[in-house]
Amino acid sequence: MSKVKITVIKKYGPKDILGHEFIRPNGKPIPICSFGIGEEFIVDESGNMPENFCHHAWFGLYKNVQVLKYGGGFPEWTGEGTIYNACPDGIRPVIFKLERLED
Repeated sequence: MSKVKITVIKKYGPKDILGHEFIRPNGKPIPICSFGIGEEFIVDESGNMPENFCHHAWFGLYKNVQVLKYGGGFPEWTGEGTIYNACPDGIRPVIFKLERLED
């Protein structure tokens, strides 16, 4: 089993997706995700969600993290040991690069 590195490569805000800000029913806007571009997280051999990682993003990435962790991938699509994956947040998605780390 391998470790997997998750890197934040792109973020979108409500204005990018909807063409306008998204205001919650309580009157507060939904801000862009707090992840930083280039921020990295490591999934260790346990396969557990990295510390300080977003639960919503983890839900969307988990299956592809497991594919890489166990040696799979889509070599003819994204290259050997690499998968690009998006957070499922439809208002402010984040795009991640997942990479299998060879020992």
